[in-house]
Amino acid sequence: MYQIAVCDDEQSDLRQSVQLTERLLQEAEIPCAVTAYGSGVDLLREIQQGRHFDLLLLDVIMDALDGMALASHLKEQAAPPDIVFISTDRDMALLGYHVNAKRYLAKPLDRDELREALLYCYQEIQRRAGGSDQILLPTDAGHLRVSLWDIRYAEPSGRHTCLHLTGGQEVVRLPLSRLAERLPESQFIYCHRTVLVNLAFVHRLRQRDLELTSGETLPVSRYRFAQVRQALLDLLDA
Repeated sequence: MYQIAVCDDEQSDLRQSVQLTERLLQEAEIPCAVTAYGSGVDLLREIQQGRHFDLLLLDVIMDALDGMALASHLKEQAAPPDIVFISTDRDMALLGYHVNAKRYLAKPLDRDELREALLYCYQEIQRRAGGSDQILLPTDAGHLRVSLWDIRYAEPSGRHTCLHLTGGQEVVRLPLSRLAERLPESQFIYCHRTVLVNLAFVHRLRQRDLELTSGETLPVSRYRFAQVRQALLDLLDA
């Protein structure tokens, strides 16, 4: 369960941030619990009493204890939660780097920017918890933990996505574009607009297709050829 706290002393902003966060994670099929706080003091007290959060969405400017001060207190913890700052003051963004903030979002919240921040932090949390090669994906039978090294390629299956794994196939309840957002760009790339391939399984690249180590061939779009080739070279150099 993705545990998130949203802290803002402006009640209308707090309500909107909580609702949008819940909606975006529901759309992404990520189980979550979002808790609202109208005071940085209250949030800090609960964390010090043992309440666990994976991610904090903090307003920068608050009375009594602002977001920056709260983040500074938490920075000394052994495993502090990830932090995303939210504020109308863009000039405060640089200060966020001093407390290792993952993102700095401007008010009013942009839906796409918030979604990117939530998914980025979720992916980072998964890497720390289950190893960098693990990802949790929604299926009709529940959430499935998959190793990135088991995914050979992915393609659409109706409104969802079919994963072609080393041990078979699985359909996940995400469109291909949403799945791509959760996978490392250094390892997965579109070789065609409907095919996302794991570069680790590419055996041979040709002008119009590529061959996997399994012997399967996948199409390569003409305008994606150079991009795929460069990605393979980068992978070899890594």
